[in-house]
Amino acid sequence: MSSKDDGELRIHVYELRVGMCVCRLEEPRKESPFMFDRIVIESPADIKLIQDICDYVYIDVKWQKSSAGAIPTRNSDSLKHLSFARSFNQTANTFNRTGSLIKTVLDDIRFGNQFSVSAVKQAVAETVDQVLENPDAMLLLTQLKDQDQYTAQHSMNVCVLSILLGRELKLSVQELNKLGFCGLMHDVGKMRVPLEILNKPGRLEDDEMAIMRQHTLHGRNVLMSARNAYPGAVDVAYAHHEHLAGTGYPRGLGKEALSLFTRLVTVVDTYDAITSDRVYQKGKPHLEALGILVKGMNQHYEANFVTQFINCIGFYPQGNLAELSNGEVGVIVEQNRADRLKPKILLIQDENKQPIAEHILDLAVTATDKNGKRYGIKQIMRPQDYGIDLNQYCRDGKFSQAYPEVS
Repeated sequence: MSSKDDGELRIHVYELRVGMCVCRLEEPRKESPFMFDRIVIESPADIKLIQDICDYVYIDVKWQKSSAGAIPTRNSDSLKHLSFARSFNQTANTFNRTGSLIKTVLDDIRFGNQFSVSAVKQAVAETVDQVLENPDAMLLLTQLKDQDQYTAQHSMNVCVLSILLGRELKLSVQELNKLGFCGLMHDVGKMRVPLEILNKPGRLEDDEMAIMRQHTLHGRNVLMSARNAYPGAVDVAYAHHEHLAGTGYPRGLGKEALSLFTRLVTVVDTYDAITSDRVYQKGKPHLEALGILVKGMNQHYEANFVTQFINCIGFYPQGNLAELSNGEVGVIVEQNRADRLKPKILLIQDENKQPIAEHILDLAVTATDKNGKRYGIKQIMRPQDYGIDLNQYCRDGKFSQAYPEVS
């Protein structure tokens, strides 16, 4: 913070808190969404709006004290940002732009229009950049599920998760761009499947399943007809439901006939499909999904890719809920690379499952709770199964602000 002689206090936007009164913005990057110059911050959403348009603001100290009381302050050492907090909005913007683009592409394909391959490649390149810079934030964003947008969201998630796995395998940036393109476009053939089958809420009949399985052939044809599309994406779209043992579809190919990218995308495609809610089934929890992948190693899935995928996202990945041994509940927000069983958690409920002011709990630092009992993770849960809307948390700026840390 720094002050001026006229009683203004200059602060970074990440020091803003509810209850502060902003008198002016410093060098806003775009037009302010607020009606008046003086802004009384009433919610985290107000903070997020300001963070989106500038880096520094001025607080009118005299006006603040006379009209709203003392400036809310805390010892800076007691407030902690998540590792990706300062860049989270930019990361989320990239994620959302690519997600919106794939929705447009899928609509174009459904209506028989040409889509822009160059636009897809550019979006994938930006996604690769963000995965390399902010892998934790990108993994968190894949957990913002919306059943009504399943196909587009699933395509986006497979793109991000494929890039994350490729990063774990130390692929080059050029290879990651190709892999991301394969992940984003792997399910485009579903746009040629009749909607009454694609969105059927119940189990498909045998003849309907046969039509659904044709999406691999449709995907191959769509990508073969697209000018300048990466050729490897044709293989992935056509073969991502094949199994190493030759028991998959549409051709019953074995491991030797499947490309590296096909075998890789198949792992993350299965994981995201298992953990997502769809019209005909509820998604399964993270650890159960990992169990299915492990059980299918060597028969369905490349064992090394499954192992590296688990190393990549961990046993306790961002965006899942953790119920602790004392009953407290929080959102897992960061991995601990040195000890993957001790993530960083944003606590949101007390031991009685009542809402609390959010605190950061770093299990690598804080071993015991307020009663002196050792912290441990009792179970991992899906947020949507417990009425927690991560999309709303994102909109409210929960992942880009500072919090006190449990000590």
